[in-house]
Amino acid sequence: MIRLIAIVVLIVLAYFLLRYRTNEEIQKGIVVTLLGIFAVYTIVLVASELIK
Repeated sequence: MIRLIAIVVLIVLAYFLLRYRTNEEIQKGIVVTLLGIFAVYTIVLVASELIK
């Protein structure tokens, strides 16, 4: 369920970034933030699977 929500959020965010042509620095900041969140999510997922 969380994956579906994340996919929808990313699609909506990509649409808004392309639609409104936001500032390039804002786009870079958003991309870096999303990649950081994805990395943390991946680490938590791997850690939780290893604990089981």
